Amino acid sequence: MAKLSNRKDILLLLLYSSGKTGKLNEPIVGKTRLVKMLFLFKRELLPQFEKGTDISDENFYEFFPWNFGPFSSQVYDDLIFFKLTGFIESSSASQESLPESEEEWDKWLDESGTDQTSDIFESYEEETFRLTDKGVNFTKTIYDELSQSQRSSLTHFKKRLSRAPLRAILRYVYKTYPEQTKNSTIVEEIGPYQF
Repeated sequence: MAKLSNRKDILLLLLYSSGKTGKLNEPIVGKTRLVKMLFLFKRELLPQFEKGTDISDENFYEFFPWNFGPFSSQVYDDLIFFKLTGFIESSSASQESLPESEEEWDKWLDESGTDQTSDIFESYEEETFRLTDKGVNFTKTIYDELSQSQRSSLTHFKKRLSRAPLRAILRYVYKTYPEQTKNSTIVEEIGPYQF
């Protein structure tokens, strides 16, 4: 029996669950979107996922107010980890990235001490993330152990945040969690938005 035990399980479950298309392993477009999704998961869904699991606020992603709202370099670290272990694959996204996305990437590079001259980190490119077959097989075991209520909440959450434009997600976060905007450089540009 698989049991939710840490933040990485939630990252995999977000990628595995269905969203706007209704198909499992629906990709998620963009690192910034994924960061904000995990922030909102922590604030809005984590309490119902904690029950009967080993996951908690203490072993979840740590977020801090940054230039574009809540940020966690741990999300980037885990994406790199799962790409290197063959659980997650990425491809170029067809949509153009926002300046916020590129600056968050640069922030992670600075914090992680990653060599920016490396070919791997040459320049920012918006990516679409999905689980590989290996990632699907591993995550399915965890997903199958979720309650129907947890699966339904996860699907509704992913559907809502996959459909919304990234700017709409930022507006929602800024309106709902204003304490995360204290260091924002775009707070004047982001107005309230409900989705």
